[in-house]
Amino acid sequence: MPERVRPKPAASLILIGAEGSVLMGRRPSRSRFAPDAWVFPGGRVDAGDPGQGEARFRAAAVRETFEETGLAVDPAWLDPLGRAITPSESPIRFDARFFIATADEACRGAPLVTNGEFTDLLWLPLMDARRLPLMDVTELMLDEAMARLRGGPPGVLTLQYRLGRAMITRR
Repeated sequence: MPERVRPKPAASLILIGAEGSVLMGRRPSRSRFAPDAWVFPGGRVDAGDPGQGEARFRAAAVRETFEETGLAVDPAWLDPLGRAITPSESPIRFDARFFIATADEACRGAPLVTNGEFTDLLWLPLMDARRLPLMDVTELMLDEAMARLRGGPPGVLTLQYRLGRAMITRR
């Protein structure tokens, strides 16, 4: 039996712009994880991300968003939205926190500058983004973001897998 990979802590930011747009990027086809998938800015938590617990994940989401898009976002703007843990059978695993924030005027007017982690980086209407080829976790978090914007249920959604089945809870 192959050794199971321990999930690495990660964070993503669902940045909501003017008139219900969302910032998403498409990963390069050569990516080891999720090639060609449309995702939110984000990535692994680094040793330099300050804080403990949720603060460290917030710092990672802000840093990754800046590195991947050129947009500087204040960690105080981030609201927790969800958590997802990659299935234990996956060779690359993440324990990711997802945050949502509304882009301020500076972000909405700033040019997008990618560092090469995305082949495309766009502000998309939420419904257009929903029709893109998305991983299940991205689809779930996008739906949760849309529900949150409509005043949907509070709490943090968690997606994890048990015996190959997706399990979703809310706290």
